[in-house]
Amino acid sequence: MPDFDPDIVVATEVGLCELVSLHKRTRQARFRLAGLELMDFNRAWVQPEVDLFLCTHPDLAAELVAAGAVSSKVVTTGQPIDPVFCRLPDRAGVRARLGLAGDCPVLLILFGGAGFGNSRLILSEVKKLERTLQVVVIAGRNGRMERDAHALCKGIPHSKVLGWVDNMHEWMTAADLMVSKPGGATLAEGFACGLPMLAIDPLPGNEQRTCQWIEKWGSGIWIKSPAELVPTLERLLARPEELERLRARARSLARPRAAYDAAEAVLRLQSANSNQ
Repeated sequence: MPDFDPDIVVATEVGLCELVSLHKRTRQARFRLAGLELMDFNRAWVQPEVDLFLCTHPDLAAELVAAGAVSSKVVTTGQPIDPVFCRLPDRAGVRARLGLAGDCPVLLILFGGAGFGNSRLILSEVKKLERTLQVVVIAGRNGRMERDAHALCKGIPHSKVLGWVDNMHEWMTAADLMVSKPGGATLAEGFACGLPMLAIDPLPGNEQRTCQWIEKWGSGIWIKSPAELVPTLERLLARPEELERLRARARSLARPRAAYDAAEAVLRLQSANSNQ
């Protein structure tokens, strides 16, 4: 598309940011470039052609500055998520609507939109729980995982298994805890709902670093071994004050308007460019 002449390019992945920076440098393009760092710090984000760095948390912003980014170009907006998380439903009402009991804890087990993770191992551990709770498994678009989870949950009272859902904000509002791989979007959505994450089975590299952030921020617990899952759940359910501290910390990190804030920062960048 040789005639395409954008005013602003927003790169949401570090490799794309490098490619766009190279294009801007070699073609002497005049567009403004914004990099949207989604819980994936990498020094390669720091390119001289980047005019604006949009960060998910002040700690990640500090890493960018330490790596050489100009501090005046770094803005912390949070991770953009669906704006529906700005308007959360009443918890008691949504539990009733979803067919969940109001007086029994709810554990939400997530495998992302693609349905990725070791569902057999996680559900085998959850079966060992002695405490009564409601278990909701969301397998995303992985039909095979959904079928396997139905079979595995036959021995778990008060359980539900779902595939793809488009009302994640309702399930997160209804839940007391979630077990999930530490994806940045899932974490940000959980923050918006005051829902702590028990992060399990992270991929090496960035997801493990996200687990470290979760523990540093006090917004969840890194389950480093499957054998830790049930004792951790039992402890938190037996100590509501500890669980409430995690929930309060998750709520304090909520940035449900992150998409709006990031868009406003990009528009300010363009406005400043137009006035020059």
